[in-house]
Amino acid sequence: MTKSNIVTYPAVFHDNEVGGYTVTFPDIEDATTSGQTLGESLVNAAIVLGQTLHDQPTVLPSATTITELMHQYPMAFIQFVAVDLNQVIARAVPTDQVDLQLIQ
Repeated sequence: MTKSNIVTYPAVFHDNEVGGYTVTFPDIEDATTSGQTLGESLVNAAIVLGQTLHDQPTVLPSATTITELMHQYPMAFIQFVAVDLNQVIARAVPTDQVDLQLIQ
């Protein structure tokens, strides 16, 4: 059995123009995702957090408190997101870089 390496960071969920949510992690610069629903956004947030931190050097940034973030983002929904870095799946090819056209 592999030992767990669980980390937790606050995520900020912003309503976006197309009816879904954009999710940012103020402490993790490159960790941004979105989703059509709050549930989908939360699942995507855990995936992007794990993949981004998996690629980080060994020293991880400190997490900002939810209280601090509530003052910075009074209109957003803020939720802790946890991920086990030992269970992160290797980063897949981003779908925006894949040519999905059918070969005829």
